[in-house]
Amino acid sequence: MKVNYADTVPLSTLDWRGKAAITIFFRGCPLRCPYCQNHPYLEEPDLVELDFVKEQIRNSRPFVSAVVFSGGEPLMQKGVVPLAEFAKEIGLLVGIHTNGCYPEMAKELVKQKLVDKFFIDIKASPDNPELYGKVAGWGEYEAVKKTPEEITAKVIETIDTAESCGLEPELRTTVIRDLVGSREEIASIASWISKHMKNREVTYVLQQGIPEHSLQENLRKTRVFEREELYELGEIAKNFLKNVRIRTKEAGEEII
Repeated sequence: MKVNYADTVPLSTLDWRGKAAITIFFRGCPLRCPYCQNHPYLEEPDLVELDFVKEQIRNSRPFVSAVVFSGGEPLMQKGVVPLAEFAKEIGLLVGIHTNGCYPEMAKELVKQKLVDKFFIDIKASPDNPELYGKVAGWGEYEAVKKTPEEITAKVIETIDTAESCGLEPELRTTVIRDLVGSREEIASIASWISKHMKNREVTYVLQQGIPEHSLQENLRKTRVFEREELYELGEIAKNFLKNVRIRTKEAGEEII
């Protein structure tokens, strides 16, 4: 079996808060978010054997406690299952960064007890498919085949899968000026989470989007949300949720 491989960070302390991890990036994604910084991973394939990736995980094993599969969209890869199995066999925790579009794969990992944490993008409020579609690149890029309604349904299913198995997912929104990140939009997302999820202590993170290397060229000169602005948005989300954090280039991760 082969996987569509992009890159490896042998030791990361940023991809799973509180853990040293090896992060494996995969190519391919069903979405084309205009602000995506990993867009070089979205087109050209680079198929490698599973053993190639396993060796990288094995080499990092003495220095890390976890492996994180990211992308692109890692759950596009059927090979993630045997890779997660390998990671578990050598004593590593497994984290998945996902856009939520592959709930079936999420369920398979849960069923086989091969995942310890899901980090799930929630790009807009799921009850606003029109905005969600815009942030996901629907209508702008032919590669986005799913409709906004189909995308949001898949995301909700993935969130439900993660919560129902007790893994306490981390939900994340990347804010980009004039795309997503108004006070009303953040309130809408946080409100949806608080109403939809049983656990109001779920972690919700607002991430400072850096549009400099965005997929969509006209975003690249967009002014970045300042740390103070993001903090204010975090306080809005805090009206609905107990565990809110922000991540900025200036100050790293902060609890609101």
